[in-house]
Amino acid sequence: MEAGVNLVQIFDSWAGVLDQESYRTFCIPYMQQISEALETQVPVILFPKGAWFSLRDLSDIGSTGLGIDWNIDASFARSITGTGKVLQGNLDPCVLYASDEDIEAKAKAMCQSFGRNYVANLGHGVYPDTELRKVKTFVNAVKAFRY
Repeated sequence: MEAGVNLVQIFDSWAGVLDQESYRTFCIPYMQQISEALETQVPVILFPKGAWFSLRDLSDIGSTGLGIDWNIDASFARSITGTGKVLQGNLDPCVLYASDEDIEAKAKAMCQSFGRNYVANLGHGVYPDTELRKVKTFVNAVKAFRY
């Protein structure tokens, strides 16, 4: 934090391998503890990949935002979290293998579907063999988006 971090994202890339009860027992309390400790210093985004069932619990623990993977529909996420919670995500990283036109169309549709209080991003990381040019196409499409 002292080096100038403006935001922290806590990745729980394996969240979806647990069932809801196990995730509530073994993960939610620690996500809350981490979020509360950091929120006094910087905004926190929690990213529970694959744990669609945890959105309400994680939305209620007080983080600034939630990362959403590509398997979670924007309208479903908003119905759980409301319009005030910042959401981030959820473009399937495989879209970056598509044509430039398809990438641009998917990026635009994604931004439209989430509305305001949204950070455009992939629903997880970039695959190692993804062309840099395709990543730039995605970034430029997001930058060009207007509500």
